[in-house]
Amino acid sequence: MSQIPVLILILPLLFVPIIILMRMFKVSYLIIVVSSVLNFLLITILTINVFTNGAVFYELGGWPPPIGIRLNADMLSCLFLMLIGFMNLVCIISCKEIVEKTVSSSKVYLFYIAWLLCNTGFTGIILTDDIFNMFVFLEISSLSSYYLISQGNQKKSTFAALQYLFIGSIGAIFVLFAIGLLYMITGTLNMQDLTKQLAVVEEKQIILFAIVFLLAGVGIKSALFPLHGWLIKTYAYSPSIVTTYFSGTSTKIGIYIFFRVFLDILNNIGPLTLFSLSDILIALSSIGVVLITYYAIKQTDVKKMLAYSSVGQLSYIFIAMILYIPDGITASLVHVINHSIIKTSLFLTLTLLFISKKEVLLTDLAGLSSKQPIVTSCFLIMSLALVGLPLTAGFISKWYLILSLIQSKYWMFTSIVVLTSFMTLFYVWKMIDQVYFKENSNGEMFELKKHQFIPIAFLTLLIIYLGIETSLTVGVSQSIAYDIIYGVI
Repeated sequence: MSQIPVLILILPLLFVPIIILMRMFKVSYLIIVVSSVLNFLLITILTINVFTNGAVFYELGGWPPPIGIRLNADMLSCLFLMLIGFMNLVCIISCKEIVEKTVSSSKVYLFYIAWLLCNTGFTGIILTDDIFNMFVFLEISSLSSYYLISQGNQKKSTFAALQYLFIGSIGAIFVLFAIGLLYMITGTLNMQDLTKQLAVVEEKQIILFAIVFLLAGVGIKSALFPLHGWLIKTYAYSPSIVTTYFSGTSTKIGIYIFFRVFLDILNNIGPLTLFSLSDILIALSSIGVVLITYYAIKQTDVKKMLAYSSVGQLSYIFIAMILYIPDGITASLVHVINHSIIKTSLFLTLTLLFISKKEVLLTDLAGLSSKQPIVTSCFLIMSLALVGLPLTAGFISKWYLILSLIQSKYWMFTSIVVLTSFMTLFYVWKMIDQVYFKENSNGEMFELKKHQFIPIAFLTLLIIYLGIETSLTVGVSQSIAYDIIYGVI
């Protein structure tokens, strides 16, 4: 069982040489499907074992930490592993026709290789117990992401990739500089050892500098307000399946880094409380939620609308996390799961309906209900879940967020959540109005095949299920929250 963490990282890489040698579209697709299925099975087995028997560690080369590099699969990492693995599998199952129509045939095998490397980078960030290797895996996923973004079928795709490259590089420099500062004052890179060393370090000003650089660097990677500019263009101009994949994974990895660094590694010194950063960050995020939701309402491009929506939802997650109370951390983790499912399902539905379109405008949705009634019903549920309609996963997220704010000293920000939830209804209604009450669509819609409709239907049912039965998501999130606040992850 202790070998599974390293297998999760190595297995996808073993398929890369095969894809390079074969280079055929159908073979490459089959290989990446097999890799994704096997990887998700390994993650599931690991998660069940961790939640039953406790954390699993793997020491590379048999060298114990802090000298050697260790992989750590605990409850927090397994939660994010399951999320990343599931989103990856859903997108891979649905992507064959999309990739065929949007990516040059001569570059398809390179596209799949970049996809495998990107997903491996995500899982590496989650599993590593070494803060420098977290940075290495972050750059692996970022470099792969730049290539994936550039493969869109419009001129602005290259511009979006270059913009992300420049901004992402700045974020990477900030993160690396922060890691260097932490190493300078502790002499270690192992996360567990860092936690012990930082508890007795007296150079608090250096820690403050490291925290500020980490906030800036990871904030850029996570697209948190006001560092979100790259995400809007990335979502709008990337290949549609890449946008779908990133909506449920990429920004959530940044949230995971925040959890791991600020609530685990720096837990003993309470960095956000010690340096009075919580007040500033919550106020800034609250302002961001209002402004971003307003920008979403103004959009006519549906992908940009949902991109702005994602930035706003990420602010919710961040606010709940930095409350640093059990209910707040629970709300944050629940919203990570629910928002990933809701936003991935929305992007996936649009992607499959409008495969050949470079952009999807609101007017393209007109008359959709008469042409695709079942898919439209799914889309309606997904959209209302984004608002927070009762009996959907979105309602559970908003409910726990409001409860956590009420129980904290920041209770006055509850009004921001309520206000922006009503504002969300405005841009969601713009989509519903086109779908149900407008006619004569000028958009080209793709007739969904069975293997494409199944993921949409499954995600819709999952949104409803998680809005009714919350024992799994809330129960696991509460366990992690109490371990963070009162124990060791």
